[in-house]
Amino acid sequence: MSGGRKLLEGLRFAAFYGKEVVACNLRVAADVVSPRPGWRPGVVAVGLKGMSDRQRLILALLVTMTPGTLSLEVDPREEVLYLHTLYGGADPERLRREILENYARPVRLLF
Repeated sequence: MSGGRKLLEGLRFAAFYGKEVVACNLRVAADVVSPRPGWRPGVVAVGLKGMSDRQRLILALLVTMTPGTLSLEVDPREEVLYLHTLYGGADPERLRREILENYARPVRLLF
């Protein structure tokens, strides 16, 4: 990937991630003060086939820094990231897709 395209992808991801962190902070804060929080907790396994150790680490850190999700373990043999979520337990497949499309894809391109 050319330097210009990589820069554009990096800026695009930074904007997405910044917006995501703010939105997730607001959602978690609203649920903390709500008498009926919308939490649907669960543990979800996300496949990381073909990612380097560096890419897996960056992805795990990005997921952990997003409110409402926490990386539990990266299994290097199985190439799987296990994460705890406050909201994705009701639809783990959707969360898996979101992580792969919105986080793993840019991490593969940028790192």
